[in-house]
Amino acid sequence: MRGLLCLLMSFPLLASATDLTIAAASNYRLLLDDIVQRFEQAEQVDVSVIYGSSGKLATQIQHGAPYDLYFSANSAYMARLEQAGELTGRVMTDGYGQLVLLASANSQEPFVRPLETLMKGKAVAIAQPKHAPFGKAAVSYLKSEGVYEQVSPSLVYAENVAQVMHMVRSGAADYGFVALSLIEQGTDAAQRMKILPLKDKHLLKQQHAVIAGAKNTQLATRFSQFMQQPEITQLKRRYGIEPVNKLTTDKEPMHGRG
Repeated sequence: MRGLLCLLMSFPLLASATDLTIAAASNYRLLLDDIVQRFEQAEQVDVSVIYGSSGKLATQIQHGAPYDLYFSANSAYMARLEQAGELTGRVMTDGYGQLVLLASANSQEPFVRPLETLMKGKAVAIAQPKHAPFGKAAVSYLKSEGVYEQVSPSLVYAENVAQVMHMVRSGAADYGFVALSLIEQGTDAAQRMKILPLKDKHLLKQQHAVIAGAKNTQLATRFSQFMQQPEITQLKRRYGIEPVNKLTTDKEPMHGRG
């Protein structure tokens, strides 16, 4: 309770510092950093983005955090806020996230058979599935492949998917379940990953909405509209978020960015 009180006390200072404050799931970081820069130049405004796990951000919003827009990596959290009357206007779907298994730079195991690799007792980082969609998706993947019980003793939990990336990069974990959208093109990490097919793609349905009571609803709405522009749609794909019409059936192959 004390931690929540301290957090709530800091919100007014955060809200007054910028024209627009966005709460976003960690996997949006690279994409939103790019989009925000473009929007700030177009609108001549200051935008602040707070990144975290979808579940924890949703809880903050329900406790009165002064955010203007919410970006979630799982539609369940968005539905929860909508049912609670915390949102205004339409919930917009940005696309579907893609789950990736990333190996650390020290790993010597090739990804020919990733499941066999994970069952060798190496440390495997995963975002906390209780509030992080990519963690929940990773558990779902392991269970669907029938290896969760074998791999679970090796799982190391992080608060969100961005922290999983840090654990793998630092060598604190041998492998990690991360978001494709957090792996930059042309980097070494792009050569040490494997995209994993999900049977339930809706586990990583990426959505955003304007929050009821936003300090600047018009500006927040313009940002949401900005997200729908054709060049931004192409940007989403480049950062590993597939458009809705690309993942409508299980027959569509999963692929990386190109």
